[in-house]
Amino acid sequence: MIRLGNAQVSLERREAFLDGRPIPLGGRAFEVLATLIKAKGRVVGKDELFSQVWAGTVVEDNNLQVQVSLLRKAFGDRGLIQTVPRRGYRLAAEMSFDVPCQALAASPLSDTAEAAEPLGDSAGVPVLVVDDDPSVRTALSRLLRSQDIPHRLFASAEALFEARLETPYACLLLDMHLPETSGLEVQAALRQLALPWPIVFMTGFGTIPMTVQAMRAGAVEFLTKPFDEDQLLELLASVRTRAVAEGRKWRHARQVQEKYQRLTQREREVFSLVVGGLSHKQIAKQIGTSEVTTKVHKKNIMNKMQSRSLVELVAMHQVIGVRPGA
Repeated sequence: MIRLGNAQVSLERREAFLDGRPIPLGGRAFEVLATLIKAKGRVVGKDELFSQVWAGTVVEDNNLQVQVSLLRKAFGDRGLIQTVPRRGYRLAAEMSFDVPCQALAASPLSDTAEAAEPLGDSAGVPVLVVDDDPSVRTALSRLLRSQDIPHRLFASAEALFEARLETPYACLLLDMHLPETSGLEVQAALRQLALPWPIVFMTGFGTIPMTVQAMRAGAVEFLTKPFDEDQLLELLASVRTRAVAEGRKWRHARQVQEKYQRLTQREREVFSLVVGGLSHKQIAKQIGTSEVTTKVHKKNIMNKMQSRSLVELVAMHQVIGVRPGA
């Protein structure tokens, strides 16, 4: 989904929304908008727009002016599309890649804390291929099928998110240069949804700054096309093993969070003080209660968190990410 200020546009589904409400657009108007979006701020000449929107048809300039006017009115923003005298038009709104609205409401994995682990450990981990080039998807699918590696193919990042895959055990082969967004933006969106999938970036050309940025953000590897098939399979073996470990870590964190939600506000306060190393007497003094009551709180915490020792409690507290004493 492409975000333009308060509006969102899906080029694949040919839909547009303003503040969450659908915007009715005709086919020509949408094609004009799509062409400007794909230009990413570049001035698009009238001839280019005519060839993209009215291919093979002779039309007058006012037809284009009408469609631009309709777009400005539909989005309620005359500044959405800028007229550049004697050159053409450009999309003036700030454009960014966005996670689909449905996905923003909740992580695809929000209800799968008990998700089954892949059979045979990494053997059941699917490889999710995201690349807009059909030939690349076909070649990778053929290679993965030859090795009995489960996989799914996506032509865009939007298709990946809208699939709402309900497994924490997966890894990505992600093209760095997608038509509507960049691989780095997809990577950021995955972090926003707290998806634990390890990422291997693919690119036809890469730069050192781009590679550094991707690796710092958590990418496992950065491959330049064309890549050696044996090298790729060897890399995927280690990445899929890592996906199992990351998935287990994610599942454990969700289970701890669910247990933590069972605690009362006072129990959460005592929890932080206990793992902070305070004695029952010190805790009782700080929260203004008796030592007996403090011990009862601690016992309840141990039961609700299903913890057998203070060491386990400390480890759980670190998973939750609450500062001791907070």
